[in-house]
Amino acid sequence: MKEKLIPHESCSKSLFILLGIILVLWGLVFSFILISFGAWPITIFLGAEYLVLFYLIRLYFNEKNIGENITINSDEIKIEKIKKNKIFQTTKFDTYWSKINFYKYKNQSSLTIKQSSRKIEVGSFLHSDLKEKLYFKLKKYF
Repeated sequence: MKEKLIPHESCSKSLFILLGIILVLWGLVFSFILISFGAWPITIFLGAEYLVLFYLIRLYFNEKNIGENITINSDEIKIEKIKKNKIFQTTKFDTYWSKINFYKYKNQSSLTIKQSSRKIEVGSFLHSDLKEKLYFKLKKYF
């Protein structure tokens, strides 16, 4: 069994650029109105908010290139954590001695694979319902 996990992308880059342009235009119009009433310091904070939003969106697009490959065969379980299309961590477990655990409380959830003292969380970026579906899919192979 091979399973590739990637986070759900809610907006494309072009949509974020369009929203950014709309935000800048709205900020400029609002700033001119505030300056005309003599409240020019507020425009400084408005510009600072825009810079923070720009930084957070840029951070989002840098961190969204993550994923995991899970390969299960009769001898081993191999979990490869991928970031920016490069494998940065590979973990192997023996299929016979491994145990899969799923915990869900309200919207908090955790899907882990454990063998003796080694433990790894799988799909930490997934929503709890998707983790639960993955748990039932993986449970067939344990």
